[in-house]
Amino acid sequence: MLFSKPNAELSCKGVETDEELRLANDLMAKVHMADYFAALNWLETCGAGYPGFRREHTRIALWRGELAGALRMNTETIRLGEARLKTGGLGWVTTEPRHRKKGICRALIIDTLDYMRHHGYHLSLLFGIPNFYHRFGFATALSDYAITVECEELASLSAPIHKVRHAKPGDIPSIQRIHNANDNGVACSLIRNSAHLTNKWAHCGKTIRVLANGQGKVVAYFMARKDGGTLVVEEVGIAENASCESVLAACAHMADDEAAGRIRFLVPPPHPFAHFLLQYKSIHEMRVTHDEGGMLAFVNLSETLESMTPEWERLIADSSLRDARAELTLLAGGKAYRIRANRGAIDVAAVSGRNRVSLTPVELMYLVTGCRHVEDVLSVHRRILAEETRRFLAVLFPRRAPYVWTFDRF
Repeated sequence: MLFSKPNAELSCKGVETDEELRLANDLMAKVHMADYFAALNWLETCGAGYPGFRREHTRIALWRGELAGALRMNTETIRLGEARLKTGGLGWVTTEPRHRKKGICRALIIDTLDYMRHHGYHLSLLFGIPNFYHRFGFATALSDYAITVECEELASLSAPIHKVRHAKPGDIPSIQRIHNANDNGVACSLIRNSAHLTNKWAHCGKTIRVLANGQGKVVAYFMARKDGGTLVVEEVGIAENASCESVLAACAHMADDEAAGRIRFLVPPPHPFAHFLLQYKSIHEMRVTHDEGGMLAFVNLSETLESMTPEWERLIADSSLRDARAELTLLAGGKAYRIRANRGAIDVAAVSGRNRVSLTPVELMYLVTGCRHVEDVLSVHRRILAEETRRFLAVLFPRRAPYVWTFDRF
């Protein structure tokens, strides 16, 4: 647990009154964003109506009773295979310029993590600036992915066989069904429901196109915007693989209309459209950063590991250990967590056991999210482990491609 030095002049809490909320939104819009009016509009409409958002999720810091800083907290659910992890998202972290270098941000973050701890959250997520958030236990676990295709590579494509049009609010359920089906294999994505799309529609609806078949049924969608000479497609969804070529043709047609020479698809490797693009000449990128970007921290490690049970039982069932007994003990954050497998059933307990593996919380986050290979993490300190322990670790913590869609970021 993190502690800050006692300071009688500084206090943090959740917003309680309309006036506190007004002042907090004004500060965040004024300091955090270049376009004050657009930012304030977002905070008062989209932000206020975000699914699961409560007034107290705007956290404020007071210096001698005066507003000195603020941030917003979202409630999200992260998908890790069959596991579902309650996650608190941190955004709009702001310090009033006159109160900088007084530990305002630190106090706000510690206060918010403490709030999460007392309200049943497993993880905390943010998209952060360099060299700051790692001191609170955050690990850069999310990478960015992009596939770039030159438009000349698509010159021979036929016109889309489906009707392409701007999305309408009535399309939201179809878009949502397609997204969820495509997203099953994407680790660490945020579970999205129709309320999330409805909430952001006024801000993003114009970027969404849908493809409909002859009966008017939506079979695919994509979100696109122009950025210089590039058409950036921030998300793609397909109801079936047969729709992929039609989506690509629609994107190529839009790029031509926008005088864009290339298309950049922001899709992670497990996505079916990423698989489809392998047949075209393209550049596949993975951008990895350290101490910035998409970062995660454990809020309650014990409950996080217990919540991984459904996914671990699935992984065991698909492995050579399905009928075996195995045990290991993770030592992290000064505590022990025993994980046992007994013919497919997983048991997690906050007690010590056999086959101990010492990890820092950051190293354990790398394993849980799958952003690094088990052997890479173990080799850092040249840990000597029995072969059966290494095999059990490799089953529990496979390499994944953790990713949060641009639409879901905050």
